[in-house]
Order: sequence, then C-alpha cells, then structure tokens
Amino acid sequence: MKAAALAAVLIALVALPPLAEPYVLHVAIVVLINVVYAEALYVIMRMGYLSFGHAGYIALGAYTSALLATKLDVSVWLGFLAGGAVAAVFAWLLGMITLKLRGIYFSLSVFAFAEVVNAIFRAFDVFGGPAGIANVPRPMFFGTRLNSHLGFYYVVLAAALVSLVFLYRQASTRFGFTLLALRTRDTEALAESVGIATARYKTLAFVASCFFCGLMGAIHGHYLRFVSPFVFTFFFSTDLVIFNMVGGLGSFWGPVAGSVLLTALGEQLFAAGYYKSLVYAVVLLVVILVLPGGLIDLPRAREASAERRLRWGKAPVTTAER
Repeated sequence: MKAAALAAVLIALVALPPLAEPYVLHVAIVVLINVVYAEALYVIMRMGYLSFGHAGYIALGAYTSALLATKLDVSVWLGFLAGGAVAAVFAWLLGMITLKLRGIYFSLSVFAFAEVVNAIFRAFDVFGGPAGIANVPRPMFFGTRLNSHLGFYYVVLAAALVSLVFLYRQASTRFGFTLLALRTRDTEALAESVGIATARYKTLAFVASCFFCGLMGAIHGHYLRFVSPFVFTFFFSTDLVIFNMVGGLGSFWGPVAGSVLLTALGEQLFAAGYYKSLVYAVVLLVVILVLPGGLIDLPRAREASAERRLRWGKAPVTTAER
C-alpha cells in the first residue's frame, strides 16, 4: 500500500502540473525545495544535533551558483553542483571541529558560522553587498531558457526526487542506523567501544546534509533569479527546525509532512512577513502539547485514543463476576 501511494503521488507530481495555474506551480516548487532542506537537516537531527545555521550553507550554495553564472558565465547546471560542493567543503572543515561539541554549544557554533557567512555577503561588493545579486539566469534546456513556472518545476522535481531517494536510502542503510547510535554522549561512547569511527560517521552525515542544502540553495537562487543575505537569515534556519519538529522525528516522512503543511500555510501568510514565523511557532507549540511525536505520530495517537475509549466504555467488573 505504501508503494502504491508513493507511485500515485509521483504520477500526480509529474502529470498534473501542466493543468495547474502558475501560482499553484510556485507553491509546489517552494514545497519541494523546503522538503529537501528539511530532510537534509533531518540527517543530523536524528543523531541528536540541533542546527540553527543551515541557512548559511544554503546561502553558500545559492551565492556560489549565482556568482558563477553572472560573473564567469558558467553553465547553470554546473553551478548547481558547484553550490552543493562548496557547501559540502565548508561543512567538512567546520564539522571536524563543531561536531565534537554537543547540545547548545553545537547549535551556537553553527549559528555563529551562518551569521558570519551572512555578514560577509552583506559587507563585500563582490557578493552584491546588502542589495544582493539580481538577474540570476535560469538554466537552458536544449537551447530554451526555462523561464516559465512549468519548465522550472520539472528541474526542481528532478533534483528533489534524486535528493530524497539518496537521503531515504542513506537513512535505511547500516550507515543511517549507526547515526541513531550517536544521539547522546553515552551511546556515542558505547559505539566507539565496539570499534565504530563515530567522528567519521558524524562528519560524513554533516557533509551530506549540507551538500543537499547547498544544491537546493543554488536551485532556489536561480528560481528566484535573485540572491540576498536578507533571504537566508536566522529565521530561515529556525523554520527548517520547526518543519522537522512539527512533522516528527520518528520517521523519514515526518519532515516531509511538516514541510508540506507549513510551507503551504506560509505561502498564504507571505504578506505577514516576520509574523509568519510567529504562526509557525504557535503551530509548533500546539503540536508539542497535543501530539508530541509530530504529525507522523497521528495515526498511532488515534489508535491509542480509540483503545482508551473502548476500555473506558466497558462496564466495570462486578464482585460476582470476579
């Protein structure tokens, strides 16, 4: 049934867009981009690390591809890969240091890195300064510039599918299950005691996470045709954390559910500006109080609720029956 449902969703994603309006396609593009961001963050959250700085790696990917396309006239397709590669290199360099930290110390270190990246992009004219980089070109496909929503939709869909398949396979392999053994200092020490190179596993996971953030960041920048330090802010990073928490960390599909719901809601609140993050925070608070396991835990919570109602609905056992 799960395979049939996934096949139906895939067919809908491929076949329905030609019938959709441009605004619907825009929402679908943003949803697909955010789903990959959230799943990339999920890679490190499932091993016990909370990052408030992934917007910095997304910005690295976006600026790398935009600069290559506008300054050096490099193919946009190569720019996409370069954006992911640059983000991965910085993740490798930073991860060797910061992944030794735990808890709030790791979160602050990646947050500081993202703020430094943002400040550099604002300060130097080669990066466009506070105004950013405008007129970022869309990719060419067989001599045609993909300026329409429909044409670019399939670019995003292809990149999202490749990314999600890789991340799903990674999560369901021995490598992915090993990451679950690194959630705390105690379990990490236990893993090291049986010969697992925990530092290498954590670094590879962090590099993979940031590579896909950089890749989709590059695609995101070319979709907007504009990159700016005011796009990839701290609020962007917190939104990705909220997507994961609302969807639930108990399954690969949790971040997908949270991203789809909150991105669709956020597009309706676009004019609200920073108040959109306030709405996200309220949604997160409600989910934590009502459904601690996230949206992915909803079927299990309903079954448990039904069992409790059945149990409470039974007549009390009398002394004679005992």
